[in-house]
Amino acid sequence: MKKITATQISMLLIAVTLLAPAVQAALVVDAGEDRSVLAGEPVTVIATCSDTDGIDLLNLSAFIDWGTVRSPVEIVAGDEKNATIHATHRYPVAGIYTVTVTVENNVTGIVATDSLNVTVNPQTAGVKVAPGVLNQKSRGLMTIFVGVSEWLGFAETGDTNVTMADPSTFTIGNATPTKVNYSMKDGGTFILKYRQADVAPLAGDGNLTINGSAVTGDGYVTVVGRGAVSLIKPGNRKGPASGNPDDGYPLIERVREKTKDQTKMRDRERISGT
Repeated sequence: MKKITATQISMLLIAVTLLAPAVQAALVVDAGEDRSVLAGEPVTVIATCSDTDGIDLLNLSAFIDWGTVRSPVEIVAGDEKNATIHATHRYPVAGIYTVTVTVENNVTGIVATDSLNVTVNPQTAGVKVAPGVLNQKSRGLMTIFVGVSEWLGFAETGDTNVTMADPSTFTIGNATPTKVNYSMKDGGTFILKYRQADVAPLAGDGNLTINGSAVTGDGYVTVVGRGAVSLIKPGNRKGPASGNPDDGYPLIERVREKTKDQTKMRDRERISGT
């Protein structure tokens, strides 16, 4: 009897491997495309599930890890081998969250997963700044008007239980308001006063960014707004580096300087007797 060598055995195994049909995974999950929503708005995930051995809902379990909480979800059969998973969640805090959909066959122990990313952007607040020109050396206050009519109530979400967060927690960098007021005009406006010296260093890009929140049934929802300003550099009485002494220099300051010059001229005329 002819003896089969080890080399022949290896070649036979390779041939069998190449000729054998590819084995398709029995259970597959597709979580869907990445999503983007505003803080507090619902994000809906519609995942698909397929099984070459057939869908048996009695043997399958599904879960979604939202990045903040993991919860069981229902699987709905579409036909003998396909099903869908439908679930909704809200993120009150802005950020990027990884959502993982998991389906498990409780009989065979086979587990299939897939993930997508959800980018949660803060709700936007309308912001106006007065005065629009800041001086880092000023000891005075500036006023931030934060319009809340656009996001109060979150009309897109149908959430009517939104309330106002403490406006004293609205920050510009590390600066907090020294005075807080609220006006019902134009649908609602926060009137927040900050020390110019605290916020002026934060206006280098021509904007002040204010961060705060509203309160919903799901917690504090991130809110952000930006207001355009210009900045007088410390020690530069001629305004910005444009060379124009009026650029970025408040009108009231220019009037004061002119008044001082006129007063000095009159005093000199009086002394000289002319």
